[in-house]
Amino acid sequence: MTTDARALVDTGFLAALCDERDSHHAWARTQAGIYRGPWLTCEACVSEIAHLLSYALPPRSHQIYRLLADGLVVSQHLLPEQLSRVLSETNRYRSRHVDFADASLVVLSDEFPRLPVITTDAADFAVFFRGRSNRTLVTPPR
Repeated sequence: MTTDARALVDTGFLAALCDERDSHHAWARTQAGIYRGPWLTCEACVSEIAHLLSYALPPRSHQIYRLLADGLVVSQHLLPEQLSRVLSETNRYRSRHVDFADASLVVLSDEFPRLPVITTDAADFAVFFRGRSNRTLVTPPR
């Protein structure tokens, strides 16, 4: 796999970028300026963000579709070819729940370890990336 992407992005970053009422919106806009797209994500994150933004009033799910249509966000196909790796990630930790979208993004990061991961979920991804070298997490300040 090759990519022109400049970063991997998760649901939290995309939600913050697409919804100006999100508490991390200003941070996400700043990161979007620093890490200009295209950004790489996975199908599970696209589904999750579309679902979350559909509950905003007014709904904002059209914004993720626009980012995809414009090529700013690229969704990498993982399923079913990488399903066993994704499921392995969901079962990797005893004391931490790993949702399907996060596990998918971790697998995608294994394919592109040099790309920074932009996420609002610092605590979980810091754990997910333990033991994985050369990972850069870009997270909001505490």
